Amino acid sequence: AIAQLQSINHSTQIFFWTFDVTMAREEMNKYFDEVMVHMDYIDVLINGATLCDERNIDATINTNLTGMMNTVATVLPYMDRKMGGSGGLIVNVTSVIGLDPSPVFCAYSASKFGVIGFTRSLADPLYYTQNGVAVMAVCCGPTKVFVDRELKAFLEYGQTFADRLRRAPCQSTAVCGQNIVNAIERSENGQIWIADKGGLELVSLHWYWHMTDQFISYMQSNDDED
Repeated sequence: AIAQLQSINHSTQIFFWTFDVTMAREEMNKYFDEVMVHMDYIDVLINGATLCDERNIDATINTNLTGMMNTVATVLPYMDRKMGGSGGLIVNVTSVIGLDPSPVFCAYSASKFGVIGFTRSLADPLYYTQNGVAVMAVCCGPTKVFVDRELKAFLEYGQTFADRLRRAPCQSTAVCGQNIVNAIERSENGQIWIADKGGLELVSLHWYWHMTDQFISYMQSNDDED
C-alpha cells in the first residue's frame, strides 16, 4: 500500500506507524513527539478508528469516542496557529446512527452521537477564529468492512435485525472512502456530511440550545436588572 501511494508522487515521503487510540494520553504525547521528528507540521488529522462491540461497552466507547478525543487533544497543539502550527483540518469519521438512534447497536450509536457533539463543539468560532483548525465529520452508512463482521445487538431482541443487516446491500469501502475525500474537498468548518449508498449529502444542522446565544441573553438580562 505504501509503494502504491508513493507511486502517485515520487517526491513525497510516506511513513506508516501503528497507533492505538486507546493508549494513555502520556503515551500519545510521546508517540507524536516521535512522529514530529519526521514532520514539519500536520495539515490534516483523520480519526477513522471504529469498533462495534455491544457486549464490550468500554472498548466501544474508548475506541470510538474517548480515544478520538484524546488523539485530537494531543495533536491540536501541533496544528494550532497560536502555538506555532499552520492550522489545518480535523476529520472525524462517524456513522449515520450518530445522527439518528439505533435500537440494535445502542452503545455504538451513543459513541457516534458523542463524536458529532465533540465535532460541533470543537468547530465553534470560539476556537476556530483563534487556532485556525477546522473540524468536520463524515457519517458513513452501512459499509462492507463493517457489516462483514459478526454483529451483536445490544439486547437479544435486536439480534434478528443485526443478522439481517449482514445480508443487506451496502456501499464498498472504496466508494465510501472516495466520498470522504470529496467531503473534505468541499467542506467548511463545522459541517457534517453523510456518505451513504454511494452518495454524499450535507446535513442541515439545527440548534435547539445555542450556548453563546444563551450566555448573551443571560448577560443582557443581568444588565437590565442592574
